Amino acid sequence: MGKLQRYILRSYLVAATLTALVLTFVLSVGFLFQVFRFIVSGVRDPWIILKFLGASFPEVLGFTIPLSLMIASLLVFGRLSTDSEIAAMKACGVSFWAIMRGPIIVALAATGIAFYLQNYAMPNGHFLRRTIANELAVSAGDQMVEPGYFIDEMDDFTFFCTNKTNRERDIEGKKELYTTMNGVMAIDRRAEKETGMTHTILAEEAEMHKVGSNLVFTLRNVIISPPYIGTPDTKQKDVVSSTYGTATQVANPMAGKIASAKTFTYTVKDAVTRAKKYVKKPKDFNLTELNAAIAETTASLEKLYKDKEMGIADPNVDVQIKGTRKYQSHLRFLRSYRMVWAISCLCFVLVGVPLGCQAQRKESSRGMVMGLVIGLTFFLFILLSESLAKTPSVYPWLLVWTPAIICIGTALKIIPKHQ
Repeated sequence: MGKLQRYILRSYLVAATLTALVLTFVLSVGFLFQVFRFIVSGVRDPWIILKFLGASFPEVLGFTIPLSLMIASLLVFGRLSTDSEIAAMKACGVSFWAIMRGPIIVALAATGIAFYLQNYAMPNGHFLRRTIANELAVSAGDQMVEPGYFIDEMDDFTFFCTNKTNRERDIEGKKELYTTMNGVMAIDRRAEKETGMTHTILAEEAEMHKVGSNLVFTLRNVIISPPYIGTPDTKQKDVVSSTYGTATQVANPMAGKIASAKTFTYTVKDAVTRAKKYVKKPKDFNLTELNAAIAETTASLEKLYKDKEMGIADPNVDVQIKGTRKYQSHLRFLRSYRMVWAISCLCFVLVGVPLGCQAQRKESSRGMVMGLVIGLTFFLFILLSESLAKTPSVYPWLLVWTPAIICIGTALKIIPKHQ
């Protein structure tokens, strides 16, 4: 590598490093707020806090690396073009590919790092973070219920309230701590994989207390949509109950209906034990585990279709097939999603460098604006495909590759113009 390439590479690395530091700090703010919530909730162990932050770091890097390469490409080559250095290099017979050599080498190295982050470090970090959050939820107890925030430390159960009050009462001479809440919404996803259904519970007020390792929610003036199997579909005069995690629901004939009740008791069984034994979810799978899960769901689908064809399938086979296809679609999307984020490092450099070089003294912002528009489009496509991750009919695992293909196609079109 000659002096010219070393000069470009040095300028590029400095800009990319500084940009990555700034973006890392900005994107870490959300995790810092979560740590602040833990501290306010009574968590004082510094090792747990440091472990949580360390587990968050790979996820931040997984997004800052591609972004920093795009911004560095636009800034560095925009400056070189504005100062006529690019024109001078071309006048001396230096090809544009030779000018891009340093950034491309950096992009290839960053792609390898991003591949590891997306497929191994980030899933493992997410799993560790969720495990720590569950342990903190147990140690902090009812204080983890923060008004205005969705609390999802309990497996397959999300809880939200607008305000809360911690109270104390005497029961048979013993003091019991409990929490009263208003404006309550709970989301039960335990049957989502089997039936594709999520139960939403709305209540005007609720009371929460611990019974051993269980959390008991007593909700009042409740609306349940769709109702659980066996839930009375009557006016607000019934008392119904649900024990979380005991029965497996494979179908819900109550779909599309709404049940109401004056009181609804909901028990999250073994909340403490299950928090300590957090089970991996698709987002926690590394690449090896993801491929194994996809192969397993594919085999399950084949068996369901075969049983249906032979007439020996379960009566709810169509519901099971639908739920399994959604789960398989989500797994396939996650695999493609991570690959696209890894390759985005190379995509952003291939597009950012020539767009940065389009800057002129009288129109220095044109390339910058075009680069940012392409970057924004890239993220919007990913968000769109992510919202359709559980809709197999639109092939979200292929749709997510669209921005990468657009970037590479744009680069192949505009790079020859600079030769």
